[in-house]
Amino acid sequence: LALVVGAAVVTVGLAAGSAVYAFGSSCDLASLRPVSIGQNTFVYAADGSLLGAIPAERNRQVIPLRRVSPWVTRATIAIEDRRFFEHNGVDAEGIARALWRDIRAGRVVEGGSTITQQLVRNLYISRERTVERKLKEACLAIKLERSWSKQRILATYVNSVYYGNLAYGIEAAAQTYFSKPAKRLTLRESALLAGLTQAPSAYNPLAEPEKAIARRDQVLDAMFAQ
Repeated sequence: LALVVGAAVVTVGLAAGSAVYAFGSSCDLASLRPVSIGQNTFVYAADGSLLGAIPAERNRQVIPLRRVSPWVTRATIAIEDRRFFEHNGVDAEGIARALWRDIRAGRVVEGGSTITQQLVRNLYISRERTVERKLKEACLAIKLERSWSKQRILATYVNSVYYGNLAYGIEAAAQTYFSKPAKRLTLRESALLAGLTQAPSAYNPLAEPEKAIARRDQVLDAMFAQ
């Protein structure tokens, strides 16, 4: 098993490098237009008071990272991509670790995609399961890491990822599940929301509260380990 995981690290590293070289000009962020997710529109009076809101097709409100509870970003990184601040978009070590856990469990229990890869998948390319798509995803993730700061990538991710129940982005999720702004989310609330992104329907706290709490506890364990 150790040899398999070791080989996986080397293979993933070579594949990621090859992807950048192979796709070359076709892997160009400047030539791609991100998917338009949309967001709610708010109407204010002259004195700054809120008059009302015009809902978008998808419930979403973009906010800066400073208006997001620090527990949210810590929980998200711990459960989705614990080496987020160390890798260059593709994490060979993370993929090998996921492979190791999958082999030991005899089933798929952990994915190897980084936050950057997930963001690229959501904004720029399809979700089809092909080798070509995975290589292009890796190529674009590396390019995005070279163009954007880690903070910008993280902010864009938490503002666009789907949390279930029509809530896109952390602000909509905070309002949907806890009726409060994202900056006021507690540790346990943040851990619960961070756990939803893997499978929003399966861990839906409104329909499956026991599964949602079990998933939340997994996130808390990951945070403790991190």
